Amino acid sequence: MPKPSTGNSLDTDMPLMITGQNQLTVDELMNWNGHSRDYSIVQCIGGTGKIAAQNHEFSIRKGTALIMFPEVTYRYDNLSDSLLFDCLSFNGYLLPRFLHTLQIGELRAFKPDGMLHILLHEITLALQSRHKDQIWHVSALLYMVLVRLTIDGDRYGAFERSDARLKLTGLVTFIKQNYDQDISLSMLAQQMNVTEQHLNRIFKKEFQMTPLDYLTRYRLLKAKEMLVHDAGITAHEIARAVGFNSASYFGSVFKKYEGISPIELRKQYQS
Repeated sequence: MPKPSTGNSLDTDMPLMITGQNQLTVDELMNWNGHSRDYSIVQCIGGTGKIAAQNHEFSIRKGTALIMFPEVTYRYDNLSDSLLFDCLSFNGYLLPRFLHTLQIGELRAFKPDGMLHILLHEITLALQSRHKDQIWHVSALLYMVLVRLTIDGDRYGAFERSDARLKLTGLVTFIKQNYDQDISLSMLAQQMNVTEQHLNRIFKKEFQMTPLDYLTRYRLLKAKEMLVHDAGITAHEIARAVGFNSASYFGSVFKKYEGISPIELRKQYQS
């Protein structure tokens, strides 16, 4: 598996670090897992099947994600013609004890929505940065992913099949498809056919943030993607493209959440 180069001599001494990112078929994943000493977070992006380790078995379909351990034998049952995964591998001297503390075992299934979805995309973006502190930034994001996985993962089994989960998943999809529009809490509550207060309560219970906070974080994620991948687009154009009414407000919100201005972030990826 290709491994991103951090260009930093601290790699081998890092408590947590990303060691690779790639797309893998079931056969490639089995081969990778059989020879790697790294841990992996894999997310199904196509196909259906089953995966098992020891006494745990999970159905796999598009959107299902799993955390996998090195030197563990996994059994796969491919129920479709092709089963494809996004794979994020990681390691570090802190991991065995840290995962034990988080009570994350050899196989854990979860749904990367809410903050988990955003954090995993943040890692993908951060790996492209040329900033001298990139390795620390990615390590911090990985730490947050693992902690968030523990917070969200315990609810995956039962809530994943509930009507409430389906409705909230639909609302998150609505936000992702319409983030560039003028979205209000009232509009989101109407989508769920509940009061604004009730929506805030159930959304925060499951995602540890309000719907409008999620909307803001998703808008900033899309803005960062544009800043990194399109050097010709201005901050003013990005602000309009992701649903902010003014460039100045976009800049203030961006700096509040990211700690730097949009232009400063772009420079980190170009330097």
